[in-house]
Formats: sequence, C-alpha cells, structure tokens
Amino acid sequence: MTGDAGVNRVGTARAETLALAAAFGALAALTVSELVVAGLAVGPAPRIAALAVLLATKVGLLLTFFMRARASWRASRMTLVSIGFAVSVVVVLVLETLYRASVH
Repeated sequence: MTGDAGVNRVGTARAETLALAAAFGALAALTVSELVVAGLAVGPAPRIAALAVLLATKVGLLLTFFMRARASWRASRMTLVSIGFAVSVVVVLVLETLYRASVH
C-alpha cells in the first residue's frame, strides 16, 4: 500500500512544476507586452487602459500560481475583486485627469 504513495507525489510535483513554469512564462510574456504597449505611438487613454488590463492579469497570475491562492478560494476571490476595483478606480481617475488637462 505504501509503495504506491510516492508515485502520486512525484506526478503531482511534476504537474505543479510545469504549471509554475507556464505561469512564469506567461508573466514574462505579459512583461514584454507592457514594454511594447508603453512604446506604442497611441494616446495616453488607450495606453493606460491596456496597461491596467495587463497589470490586473499579472496580479491574477501571481495570486493564483505563486501565492497559492487556489487553496483559499473565498479569500482569493475577495482579493481579486478588491484589486479589480482599485485598478478600475485608478483608470477612471487618470482618464478624468487627462480629460481635464486637455479641456483647459
């Protein structure tokens, strides 16, 4: 009975390692995407919106894969909702500031 116990742990560890490697690759790709968006010749409003979406995506990846937020779904859901709300508020405030600066 105990001889097969290690096989499941090895398979689980390998699956977790692959998931973490994929998440790290996704974070690297999102970072490159942020650098590309920052260098685009577009107005500040679309750039801010794109960067905010990329930021929220990176935070979700970090919480899910690296901080083990899947273990406590209720706490992670509340954290993601609060971060999403904070990002939304920041985007609205920055866009309002850009609008006011362009009007005056």
